[in-house]
Amino acid sequence: MFKGVFKTTAVTAAVLSILTSCSTASPGRPESVSMPGGGDLESRTAPELSASQSYIVEATSTDIAAQAVTTTGGKVLSRLGVIDAVEARLTDAQHAQVLRSAGIKHVTINAVVMTQAATANVRDDFETSSFANNDGSHRWWGDWVETGDDNTPWAGKVTIGWPEKGGNRMLVGNNGTVYRRAATPGSSAAVTLKLKYQRVGLEAGEFLAIQASGNGGSTWTEVGRISGAGSDAALVAKSYTITAYKGRNTAIRFVGGMNEIYPNDYVILDDVEISYSTTYGAGDPAPVDVNTKALHASGIRGRDVGVAVIDTGFWKLDSLDKDTGGNGRVASQYDAINNVVVSNWAPVSTDTTGHGTHVTSLIASSRRRASDGVYFGVAPDARIISIKAFGEDGASTYATVIRAIDYVVTNKNPLGIRILNLSLGAPARSRYWDDPLNKAVMRAWQSGIVVVASAGNSGPLPQTVGVPGNVPYVITVGAMTDNYTTSKNDDRLASFSSTGPTFEGFVKPDLVAPGGHQWGFMPTYSKIAVDHPTYMNSGDFFTMSGTSQAAAVVSGVAALVIGRNPGLTPDQVKCRILASSKPAVDNKGKLAYSVLQQGAGLVDAAAAVNGTANNCANQGLDINADIAGRQHYMGGVRQLADGTFQVSTPNGALSEQGYLWSSGYLWSNGYLWSSGYLWSNGYLWSNGYLWPAGYDIPWVDGYPADIGTSVPAASSMSINFWVNQE
Repeated sequence: MFKGVFKTTAVTAAVLSILTSCSTASPGRPESVSMPGGGDLESRTAPELSASQSYIVEATSTDIAAQAVTTTGGKVLSRLGVIDAVEARLTDAQHAQVLRSAGIKHVTINAVVMTQAATANVRDDFETSSFANNDGSHRWWGDWVETGDDNTPWAGKVTIGWPEKGGNRMLVGNNGTVYRRAATPGSSAAVTLKLKYQRVGLEAGEFLAIQASGNGGSTWTEVGRISGAGSDAALVAKSYTITAYKGRNTAIRFVGGMNEIYPNDYVILDDVEISYSTTYGAGDPAPVDVNTKALHASGIRGRDVGVAVIDTGFWKLDSLDKDTGGNGRVASQYDAINNVVVSNWAPVSTDTTGHGTHVTSLIASSRRRASDGVYFGVAPDARIISIKAFGEDGASTYATVIRAIDYVVTNKNPLGIRILNLSLGAPARSRYWDDPLNKAVMRAWQSGIVVVASAGNSGPLPQTVGVPGNVPYVITVGAMTDNYTTSKNDDRLASFSSTGPTFEGFVKPDLVAPGGHQWGFMPTYSKIAVDHPTYMNSGDFFTMSGTSQAAAVVSGVAALVIGRNPGLTPDQVKCRILASSKPAVDNKGKLAYSVLQQGAGLVDAAAAVNGTANNCANQGLDINADIAGRQHYMGGVRQLADGTFQVSTPNGALSEQGYLWSSGYLWSNGYLWSSGYLWSNGYLWSNGYLWPAGYDIPWVDGYPADIGTSVPAASSMSINFWVNQE
C-alpha cells in the first residue's frame, strides 16, 4: 500500500467542470425531509454582485465559512453543510480577505458545469376525459392547457372526452382556447397537423382558428380556420402543413371565435395528430443483461432500497412511477438548482434533457418485455429519489451538485437512501482529496451510502478517469458493449470508456458494465431525443451509449445486493460486486484488457447477490482520516523511467494477473476464472499493463504537472457528451 501524509493548505483551486418520476403510499414514507441551507436560495442577479464571482468557501464549519464571508461584505448564497462550506459571492478584495480568515481551509471557484426512416406521431383520440391523453407512437410534451377556462377537462368552454355524436371528442365553444406542445425532430422533412372536425350550429362570422408555434407558444401563427355558417353531419378530415414550426418547441392551439354561448355553437374535434417523418432506430427494445433473470423470478428486485439519482430530472411514466406491484416508489424529487422539494410521493415530469430519465430507467424500470416477461430495469422495485441538478441546456455548477449531495446525505434515513448514482464526471485538476465535489462524495460514502460513479467517456487513452470517479472509495464503472450480438464471444471494451490510472496511482475503473446502445426510457420532446432522433424508437425507448449507462446498471446491481443483504456497509457492497465480476480473458486465459481498462471485469448481478466475500474493498484506507486531512493515499500504479505504467504490489513486483484493486492490495486468485468472457483484443495495449509514453498529460510523482498552478478560469463540458453507439 502506497501511503503518504500531505498537509492541506488554503488554496484557490482551478476551475473544475463535470461531465456527465399520482403514486400510492409506500412503506417507510418519510414524514419530512430537509433541504440544504434551510430554504430558498438568494438571488444571484443583484446589481451589487455584478463585479463579484461565485466561490465555494470551505472552513472548519459551515458557520465559520459564512461568518468569514459576511465579515468581508461578501454574499452567502447557500450553505453546503456536507463539506462544511458555503457558496458565496466575493469580489477580488473580499476573496483575498476570506483566504486570510481563521478557520478557512479552501476557497474554490464555483465553476460552470455541463451535463452532456419512419413516420411517427403524437395523437389524441380523446378516449378519456383527460388533458394527458397519449394515443400516438410518441408522447406529447405535457398536457392540453386551457387558458381563461375552469381547468377541468369535462366542463367550461373546452371539454375533453365528451361522448358527442357517438364517440369521445373535444368540444371547443365560444372564446375557448386550448393548446398543447409536441417536440418534432429538426431533421423532419415534413411536419403535418391532422384532425377531424364537425361544426355544430356555427353562424356566419363564427370560427375556430387553428394556430401553430415554433417557440412553445410565445408567439402564434394561424395556419387554418374552420368557419360558419353551417353544421356538419359527420366528422370531416383536415390537415395542415406546420413544417415551419418544427423543433423541440412545436405547439398547436385552437381558439374559438363563436358569438353564441356554448353549447349552442361549437366545434367538435377528434383524432388530433401531429405526424413527422424522420429516421428512427429499428429493432425491439432489449433489457440489459447482467444475469438478473433468476434473481427477479425469486423476488429479489431491490424492494424499498433507495437509489438517489443526481442528473437532469425525471419523466413521469407508470413504469418509473410504480414498482412491479403497482406501488408508488418515487419518494422525493428535489430541485438542487432552486433548492426546493418538487414533490414527495406524487411524481411530476422535470426532465427536458432526457439523460436523467434514461439513467433512472436502466436502474429501476418496472416494465417487462412482452415476449418473455423480462424486466427492463436491473432493480425494478427500487425506491427512486430523483434530484435535478442540471438544466435543459446541461448547465450547472459545482455548488449545485454539492448541494444535491448534501440533500442526499441529510435525508439518507427518512428517504431510505442506500445508493447514490453519479453519471457525471470532470477532468481531475487537483488531488482527489482537494476537490470539493470529491469531498462531498467521500462524506456520502462515510455516511453509509454506496456511491456509484461513471468513469467517463474520454477513453481509450490512459489517465482519463475524472472527478468523482477518481475517488478511491467509490465504485467507478467503465463500459463494455455486446457488439450488437447475443454471443459473449465478441463482447469488447467500449472505445470511449475512460481508463486509469488516476493521478494518485489508483486502478480505475473498478469494473465494467454494459454501456453500449442501451435501451432506456426517454421522452420524445427531450433535447437528446430531438438532437438524435435516429436512436428514438416508435415508443418510449431510446438507445444511448456511455459510461453513464454502465454506472446506472451497477447502481441497480448494488440495489439487488442490498435488498438481499440489507446490513452490508458500502465497503462490503463494493467488495461483493468486485469480487464476483468476470474479467475478460483471451483464448489462452490471459487478461484481454489491462486492469486499468476493465478493473475487476464485467459485473454479474447473481454472483454479487449470492456472494459471501467480505473485507476485500478499500482495505488500508481510512476515510475518516482522509476527510479530516490527517492522511491521504497513493495507489499502486507507477510510471517507469521509460514512460510506461506498471501495476505493482506494495513491494514493487509486477502483478502478473492484475490482481490489484484500487485500494492497492492484491486480489485473490480465485477471482479470475478461465470461463471469463472472451473479449475482442481490438483495444489491447502493450502487455495489458504497460502503456507507451508520449501522452500529453505529464506524470509528476503521481500527479498532473499543473496541479497547484494557474489553470484556465473557465471550463465547461457535457454531463454525458454524445458518443457513437457501440
